[in-house]
Amino acid sequence: MGSPAGGEGLAALGADEVVVGLESVDRPVDLILDTVGGRQLTEAWQLLAPGGDVQSIGWASDEPAVFAPHSLFSLGPARTISAFGDVHEVGPDLSTLLEFVAAGRLSPEVGWRGAWDHVTEAAQTLLDRKIAGKAVLDVAPAAAD
Repeated sequence: MGSPAGGEGLAALGADEVVVGLESVDRPVDLILDTVGGRQLTEAWQLLAPGGDVQSIGWASDEPAVFAPHSLFSLGPARTISAFGDVHEVGPDLSTLLEFVAAGRLSPEVGWRGAWDHVTEAAQTLLDRKIAGKAVLDVAPAAAD
């Protein structure tokens, strides 16, 4: 989490622990969801337990992820990094997420909603980190001839 304010409400959503910055993590972890990339991604890699996985699901950093020589090697079960864009068939995953939403097990937090012709505003709002959650663009049906 980038700030304590960004983590507000996560415990109510089921988080066991909310961490602001990686400096306070004092033990190996099994799974990290990284939305920052860059230096934080390489630091997250160092925190993985054997067999652990870093899921790179976003890239807010302006810097590259540079791994030190030999830092990817470890003894024991393989550690992995997976990128959100690695999926080749998104249908089953989207279906599962929609089932979770319908059952009330997942709440897609929407922080901005507007018409499709405001896509530039939506993108800038996300890039400037002015909202928490997702931006939803409404696409109007095509006009009948």
